[in-house]
Amino acid sequence: VTFNKCVPPWRSENIKTLGTSDAGGSGIMLHLQWRGALIFVFAVALMAAAKADEEPSIDIPDKAPAAFNPREAVAKVATYQAANPEFAAGIATWVTTGIVLLVVGTALFLYSEIQAVLVVRDQDFRKRLVEQKYMDDGVDIEKLNVEENVNMGVRPYVSLVGMLLMFVAIACMLYPLCDVITVLGLPATPCILIVTFGSFFAALCVATFWMFLIWMCTRTAAAVVFLVISLTGQILIPSGNPILLLIWILVAFGGGWAYFFWLPAQYDSKQQVPSWLQDVGNFKVSYQPAEMMGAFEAKLAAEAQRFKPEASTLGARDCTEQKTV
Repeated sequence: VTFNKCVPPWRSENIKTLGTSDAGGSGIMLHLQWRGALIFVFAVALMAAAKADEEPSIDIPDKAPAAFNPREAVAKVATYQAANPEFAAGIATWVTTGIVLLVVGTALFLYSEIQAVLVVRDQDFRKRLVEQKYMDDGVDIEKLNVEENVNMGVRPYVSLVGMLLMFVAIACMLYPLCDVITVLGLPATPCILIVTFGSFFAALCVATFWMFLIWMCTRTAAAVVFLVISLTGQILIPSGNPILLLIWILVAFGGGWAYFFWLPAQYDSKQQVPSWLQDVGNFKVSYQPAEMMGAFEAKLAAEAQRFKPEASTLGARDCTEQKTV
């Protein structure tokens, strides 16, 4: 084996010498190649370790994004309104429509529930008189109860229509916010979804609060249930947390169904219902169109019978008196 003393042993000249001298030269060349490969792998590992030890670079912007400025937002909307006069007219149309629907829906809801309260109070009063032996439980009382239950048959449909109108009204009044957000350049993609669900929850809270005010003197325990549903909804809805809202929906609907429908069904007619378990009158909803139309027809017939003028018997009495004389 010969080496060129003027050239380092790892240069290609000496490697060629090692490879061409004799049979042992090939083993030495292979040994040098493995040695170089190990050195290369070790160097790469050191570079990777050094790079990992370095702190990651964070790109910090030169200027932080500006916070929301209400004055600038108002000025921007005013500028847009000056360039587009129909913008304010559209908002006024939506708000006016919402106010009208809210008044109509609230009137229907209050009419239905107040009438239900009056019917329940009359029935409770007659039941108390019968229990205290001040009145006999006869056919007239049963007939009167049947007539009142006919009036109660349309109550759930009228109340639900009123709630639906309140939901649409609140959605109409909140919808212009989506246009304002678009004008300000803010992301408005989920705005319609937020307005829809928010209006539904708000209408439910308003309806349950009205139920609390209407029933608190007649069914105090049931009114407290309505108040709890309304107040918890008013607290959780502004948070916008979907998990909390989902929990509230499950508790409100599940708890309301258990209190007003499931628990009373566990007691038969012979068992004494606890004083804290109170109903709010008949609220049976049928999904059959024939039954729905039958309830409204019975209601109209009862109203027509109530306002039907009765024949006067004054003339007949006068004739009878003259004949007697």
